[in-house]
Amino acid sequence: MAQVIRAMAERNRQVEAFVRSAAPAEMFKPLPPARVEHSSIDTGMAEEGPLKIDAAGTLRRLSDLLDRREAIVAEEAAAVRRLRPDLLVADIPFLAGDVAEAASVPCVAVSNFTWDWICDPLLNDDPAYAAVRPQIVAGYEKIHSILQLPFGGVSEGLRDRTPVPLIAGRSTRHRGEVLGHLGIEPNDRRPIALVALRGGVPRRVIKAAAIAAPDFLFLTAPLPADDLPENVRPVETGSTIDFSDLVAASDVVISKLGYGIVSDCLASGTALLWPRRTGFREDDVVEAECPRYMRTEEIPTELFFAGDWGAPLRDLLEQAGPAEQIRTDGADVCARLLLDRISSCGPPS
Repeated sequence: MAQVIRAMAERNRQVEAFVRSAAPAEMFKPLPPARVEHSSIDTGMAEEGPLKIDAAGTLRRLSDLLDRREAIVAEEAAAVRRLRPDLLVADIPFLAGDVAEAASVPCVAVSNFTWDWICDPLLNDDPAYAAVRPQIVAGYEKIHSILQLPFGGVSEGLRDRTPVPLIAGRSTRHRGEVLGHLGIEPNDRRPIALVALRGGVPRRVIKAAAIAAPDFLFLTAPLPADDLPENVRPVETGSTIDFSDLVAASDVVISKLGYGIVSDCLASGTALLWPRRTGFREDDVVEAECPRYMRTEEIPTELFFAGDWGAPLRDLLEQAGPAEQIRTDGADVCARLLLDRISSCGPPS
């Protein structure tokens, strides 16, 4: 959504965007922090560690959200009336449909999946889900349409679907500039591996991986530097360097098969080494489709947690280039379509 907001601003400086989300305000820079307000309208998946979805915990989250439905919808509808937007854009809370209906403002979704599509194979055997799922679908039915990104599937409640290209983070800096900021010498020819799992990787695993693959330079989230091998470089993003810069400067990323990291890798031509995550349906689609467009390889879970990354990393970088290309200008396409939709709306009531 941050990418789409920026693309909309580039097309039309008069359009004002406001965000209500549980995500931190800095994710939406350069949007002023005052335009980013906290919201509890959505719930993500519960996880048992970085690579396993907690089915029971996920169902509890959905049930708790629905128990608070009236209060949440009332709070969000009041915020919509205060902000007086022409259009709501949802990624991808099903309660956004109820808010749109309550506030009498049209709503468009942007996503590659919806929560019922993701949860169906995980929760279909739980009788309690039978009461939850129709409420999810009913919320999506109140959303006008969806700009549907690749690598997923969406609810039957969303009948008006417009396929759009991938939305991807793009670096605007030269690789040498990024490496210089990170203190990496231009004559350092070691392949760069960016460790980028949400929730982090245990320090002992990173240390073992660096020892096992001394011919690689590893970029990680900030860690205590003492006792780390020389080829581990803790890095921090900020106003000078952002995450897309790190991806573009790296030869390979080590991460899950999440939509965000996959799209960023595709945009920058960076290879992806991934450990298998269980319980998240999107991964099956990404695993089947991505090898057409990027160099990618699974690292067995036991090797991943043992830090035995050297051979999989070398094998991955020796792969031939992808056979096909995929468009990664989804932010621009979505911005144009959303602005067209706004221009067709009347002034807010």
